[in-house]
Amino acid sequence: MLAGLRQQTRGPRRLELIGTSSKTTVGVAWCLSVFSSVTFYIGFVYMVSWLQIADGIPPSRALEINTFSMVVSLPVLIAAGWLSDRVGRKPLMLLASMGGVIGALPLFWLLNHPSELLAQLGQLGLVVLMGLYYGALPATLVEAAPPTVRCTTVALGYNLCLGLFGGLSPLVATWLVERTGDEIAPAFLIMAAAAVTFVTLFTLRETYRAPFGADPRTTAAK
Repeated sequence: MLAGLRQQTRGPRRLELIGTSSKTTVGVAWCLSVFSSVTFYIGFVYMVSWLQIADGIPPSRALEINTFSMVVSLPVLIAAGWLSDRVGRKPLMLLASMGGVIGALPLFWLLNHPSELLAQLGQLGLVVLMGLYYGALPATLVEAAPPTVRCTTVALGYNLCLGLFGGLSPLVATWLVERTGDEIAPAFLIMAAAAVTFVTLFTLRETYRAPFGADPRTTAAK
């Protein structure tokens, strides 16, 4: 019986997966993930090397700054996830992505300073932006995808974006610094990614009060 059910649904689901709606969902997941991907890789993966080269901070101290920021990000993520269940996903994500557009340059100005305290404050600013956004992102990705192809579309959109845009961000940031001679040039990558995500959020309906199994295409805006 189960085999028969699988056989009956396999064809329609494959057709739905390659349909226009699913391709759009993958694209939306990609655009929603680009801000968090770029900010994480620039703000944490690339930052340790950048602090040493741009600020002359010793490797051990750069690692301490980065580790402390990552520890602080944990309660920020949890608090943002809790808050998104009460006020909605979009307000937090819009606030964080707008903060990425407006605040990336000032935060990199703090980071690009010989004072270790100011560098720490600058990275903590990125922690707040990333934590607010990441706290609401997983639920948003799931709720934005049709239930029948949810796992596949979210996995493709998120992981391709994280691997390509996130993984290549340190390489592009290094090229930008060398090309422009401006040590805070990586901030423009965060700003560009935040702008893409900010615009994409306006195409989504708020779904935090919708039933988990509801199709977002038929969910009324709250």
